Amino acid sequence: MNLDEAARLIEANSDYRLLRRVPDISQWALPSLSGETRRAVFLDTETTGLDLDTDEVIEMAILPFDYERDTGRIVRVLSDQSLSGFRQPSFPISAESTRIHGITNSDVAGHAISDSDVRAVLNDAHLVIAHNAAFDRPMVEKLWPRFEQKHWACSLEDVDWRAEGFGSAKLDYLLWQQGWFYGGHRALSDALAGTFLLTLPLPTSRLPAMSSLLESARRPLWAVRAEETSFEQRAALKQRGYRWDVGEGNRPKAWWILTEMPEREKDWLNQEIYSTKRQIPTISVPPTRRYSSRLWSDASKSS
Repeated sequence: MNLDEAARLIEANSDYRLLRRVPDISQWALPSLSGETRRAVFLDTETTGLDLDTDEVIEMAILPFDYERDTGRIVRVLSDQSLSGFRQPSFPISAESTRIHGITNSDVAGHAISDSDVRAVLNDAHLVIAHNAAFDRPMVEKLWPRFEQKHWACSLEDVDWRAEGFGSAKLDYLLWQQGWFYGGHRALSDALAGTFLLTLPLPTSRLPAMSSLLESARRPLWAVRAEETSFEQRAALKQRGYRWDVGEGNRPKAWWILTEMPEREKDWLNQEIYSTKRQIPTISVPPTRRYSSRLWSDASKSS
């Protein structure tokens, strides 16, 4: 019995599930071009750790692809124009981090990723996508300023995976649930897997995942800040999706949330959090600032 016959037997039995390795790009079922296209890149990093302030990128991959502006269908993946490389950090990689991604100090010794190489792959890109952009964007903006000028989206947050029937939004889980696996925890393999995920139709809406991501990324967003809240209110704020901002300079500490409906959010705060009605700071968040640690810088407030 050959592998294809064995696979058909497994798929025919409801007691088993079959996982296939994410295929080579040449085998992806990409549609023919039928409309105006835009260029995007899928970015992934491996780092010395998870602290946005102190840890550093040690490997980065950027994979360009073209998508139809109206449909979101990915029509071409430009692997020959991708960037993938190591970078030696300013301090040693810990053994704990190496256990996660397998990258050692000897792997990165003497390596660098130049700003000119980053610019070359980003020049034609309209959009940068990462699976957890709130982590990857601050990490790369510390080193390569070109990322600050780009629109960003997040394949973790900008697709409503729960509404599509998924119990988790981890990249490997999303692929497993659709019958695919890949060798993860390296930047280029993660970027390839993330791009492949965006080509797949979503289980409920049947839209391409990239189409759903674009719809979300194009919506106007505001950051609503809940300042001067009591310690006892943290549970209600966290349950609603608020995150904590430690403050800096003249900016006070606050809970905050990104929302499409700031007035509704301000009404909720005034009804559920504050004992008396107050003016609540609201900041417009364009795609050039989303998921960036520069979210609050040079941002004008409105009420």
